[in-house]
Amino acid sequence: MHVPDGVLPFWMYVLFLAISIPILGFAIRKVNNRFNDRLTPYMGVLAAVIFAAQLVNFPVPPSSGHLVGTTLLAVMLGPWAAMVIMALVLFVQALYGDGGLLAFGLNFFNMGILGSFLGWGISLMLFKGLKRIRDEKSAVVVATPIAAFIVTIVSAFVLGLELLTIPGLSFEFVFIITGIHGIIAVGEAILTFVILLYFVKAKPGLISFLKDSETGKAVRRRDAKREESIIVEEAQQ
Repeated sequence: MHVPDGVLPFWMYVLFLAISIPILGFAIRKVNNRFNDRLTPYMGVLAAVIFAAQLVNFPVPPSSGHLVGTTLLAVMLGPWAAMVIMALVLFVQALYGDGGLLAFGLNFFNMGILGSFLGWGISLMLFKGLKRIRDEKSAVVVATPIAAFIVTIVSAFVLGLELLTIPGLSFEFVFIITGIHGIIAVGEAILTFVILLYFVKAKPGLISFLKDSETGKAVRRRDAKREESIIVEEAQQ
């Protein structure tokens, strides 16, 4: 889904840089406001996971498609932190030729901004509906992959519209690139499910949707008791 430099008209790159950079700056400020010792390593681990996942590219001329992971990040950390991680991943990839530095704003808009807001919003809506009939852990594990599938399709459609600024491309190309990404969306949903399932079982309190829920509160009470017992044991030694 990366767009390289030199493919679209120059004004498109400038336009999306003007849109994306201020939003990224706002996202960084939002993350700094909730900055803590637990969030930093958590963001680092997820950035590494997403970076590795995006190394698997599927050629979709004149662009490319791959597993994105923005919806997963938005559900686990919130949309603002998801944007910051995606910005870091996309910038490093651009330095190595996957996408372009001039095209950073456009790629960040498609995969970072659009993906974060849509992924978080759709997941939250599905989560609230599903938790009426299922437990919270099952609800988030089901809702997030579905949202990831939808977001991948929507992002591909938007990308197709952007690529129409290339002379000679017709609107049929939008449907072609969207259809191809429909296959990629299945992989996106599966990857999202597998990674999220691990965190739901291992550290459900770290997932933003579960943090303020009964599940998250129970996990925090359990962790607090565990830390208290460790302190008592150390004091007795």
